[in-house]
Amino acid sequence: MASRPFQKPPTQVEAVLLELRRALLEGDYPAGTRLNVDGISKTLGVSRAPVRDALRILEGEQQVIYEPHRGYCVPEMRLDDLFDLYRIRELLESEAAALAVPLLTPDDIAALRTSAEVVSRALAEGNRVTATYANRELHFRLFESPGHEQLVTSIRQAWNADAYRALYLRDLESAAASAREHDAIVDAAAEGDVSRVILLQNAHRDGELRSLLRMLTDRFPGAEDTATEQWRATTGVEAFAETA
Repeated sequence: MASRPFQKPPTQVEAVLLELRRALLEGDYPAGTRLNVDGISKTLGVSRAPVRDALRILEGEQQVIYEPHRGYCVPEMRLDDLFDLYRIRELLESEAAALAVPLLTPDDIAALRTSAEVVSRALAEGNRVTATYANRELHFRLFESPGHEQLVTSIRQAWNADAYRALYLRDLESAAASAREHDAIVDAAAEGDVSRVILLQNAHRDGELRSLLRMLTDRFPGAEDTATEQWRATTGVEAFAETA
């Protein structure tokens, strides 16, 4: 028998979890959607048990919430909560980058460049799921450093808690423009320029928020103007970060 790596097939829970993650990323379940365990189990051809187990995992990640007597649903988010989430990310991600960037190896930089290429290529092909995971891989490589696992866990929880995650790649043209900013971030990381990485990272994140707010105009009229005021109040700066 030919020697080859053995890949263990996923359990039913893992398979259901993978499909639910895909559905959440692609917007099949918008914010506020109730998740019917019976309906999901019938659609996927599995029993209720692995669906419930997968939903419990997603609940632990804050991607879904459980309400007594009503079941699981995709959480909605107030505008103030969204701003708080981005402020939390700015603080935690800046600290994480300051710790991680000086420790990056040539192999890490090569991996960052590969992830950036995968994001751009996937967006050009309209593959939102691949782009999303490659984007996460890129950014979290800039956050991870030995001995600071709890910091990274907190950042991951903040990413997962964003009720509007499915909207970020809806506009592929805007997403592709945002993805092109990755190259400058990686170049700064390769030079070990921590301050530049944080500056570019902040501008990249703020551009992401502006793009999201434009898509939420119907839900939150005047949201982008409100965001500028909120940022001024919480950070003391006049507007979103700039790359200059």
